[in-house]
Parts: sequence; structure tokens; C-alpha cells
Amino acid sequence: FDAFARHEDALAEQLLAWLRGRRGVRIIGLPSVTAGERVPTISFVVEGRHSEDIVRRVDAHGIGIRFGDFYARRLIEALGLQAQGGVVRVSIAHYNTAGEIDRLLAALEAALG
Repeated sequence: FDAFARHEDALAEQLLAWLRGRRGVRIIGLPSVTAGERVPTISFVVEGRHSEDIVRRVDAHGIGIRFGDFYARRLIEALGLQAQGGVVRVSIAHYNTAGEIDRLLAALEAALG
């Protein structure tokens, strides 16, 4: 399980590093992977963009990510994100590869322009 966690952390940090480098992106939760303090489920929003629009554009590349409140409606409201359709969420697991994250980043780049 430690090997799974290290692999997931590496993939999550690959995505988080890309998100941190983007203007207008707000990561929900810790902005980087730090020794077991963050799970590899990453939520974010992009200033001026509706979360559904981002997800639909990434879906067109055959990559499954989702948007919404994920049963945390009160949190989304408290964060003021309901008008954006909630957050974009990416769930990474031990069976994902760095190549798949590269594909996701390319699709996000195309979606965000």
C-alpha cells in the first residue's frame, strides 16, 4: 500500500504542479502533495469559467473527469462556487499512469486555452 500511495502522490503532484502554474486556477484544498496529508482526488475551479464547460471539453478527449458539488453543497455554497457549477474534480488511483496524466494535462490545456 505504501507503493500505491507513493505512485498516487507522484501523479497527483504532476497535476497539482500544472494547476499551480496556471493563472486563474484555484485549487480546493492543499496545493501540493505532502507526506500523506492529501488524497489524490483533486478539485479546482478556473476564474471566469463554468466547471461544466471545462469537463465537457476534456470529455471530448476521452478522459473522464466530473464537475459539481459531490454531495458537499453547503461547502460549495460557503466557498461561493455554486454559480460556477461547483468544482472540477479529478480522481487519480494507483492504476493510473504518468502518461494518462500527460493526456489529461494536454486536454486541460486545450480546454482552458
